[in-house]
Amino acid sequence: MNKASNTKMNTMKPIFITSLTLLASLLSGEVLAQTDTTTLQVGAAKVIIVEEEDGPVTAYRDDSYDLTPYTYWAGLDLGVNMLLDANGKSGPGEGNEWLELQHERSLSWRINMVEGKIKIAGHYLGLVSGLGLMYNSYGFRNETTVVSNTPAFPDTTFGVIDTVRQFSKTKLRATYLSVPLLLELNTGKDPENGFHLAVGAIGSWKIGSITKQRFEEDGATYEVRGKKDFNLSPLMLDLTARIGYRDLTLFATYSLTPLFREGRGPEVYPLTVGLCVVPW
Repeated sequence: MNKASNTKMNTMKPIFITSLTLLASLLSGEVLAQTDTTTLQVGAAKVIIVEEEDGPVTAYRDDSYDLTPYTYWAGLDLGVNMLLDANGKSGPGEGNEWLELQHERSLSWRINMVEGKIKIAGHYLGLVSGLGLMYNSYGFRNETTVVSNTPAFPDTTFGVIDTVRQFSKTKLRATYLSVPLLLELNTGKDPENGFHLAVGAIGSWKIGSITKQRFEEDGATYEVRGKKDFNLSPLMLDLTARIGYRDLTLFATYSLTPLFREGRGPEVYPLTVGLCVVPW
């Protein structure tokens, strides 16, 4: 290669590098710093371009830079379940006294296993989804036995209050797989110093349901379990809100779907309030 070609190549090289840097800046929309070392945010990566005087130009990705958007769905939630009647009043309503709850035994454990976020406005605003496992227990205040789908009352679930035995535990528990869709707002980029708010809906699919009863008789303790469908709604849709500061998150959910299938049990709607006890 002749001297003229070398001169031309030496002239084109910085022009090409400068053009590449400007193009990357336009595509990323953000140049974090620019001196002899140019740092670019390209998607979820941090790319550093180092230009040495009279030396080579190198580019590498800094894997220590974490641009993963932080969210507040994943973790272990603990809540208290309540039931509202069709008019939105607390309690199962007249004629359904068997369904009155002992709230300290009516707990909701929610293992929110995974989460993901689509950023709308950087770390400040985004759509959050994930996958969770939810256990909803309804501990009965009265000596209730749940009866479901008998020959005399097919496709019907109701309760009978036992006047002979005293139960130390009697409850209904349902297990669901849950998928949320939340609009989440964060007040800052630092997860250690900011408020967060999320509102949206949670869709849930029932994967199991049981009843448990424990009582003593003739000095012996008995536990009776019943594993049935109990005419519970197979799909649930809850409205939810989550609010908190740093890792402290409070939540509430209200179901738009009745606990039991329409016409097959009392028309009651679960309401749950609680907090995230173990975030991750």
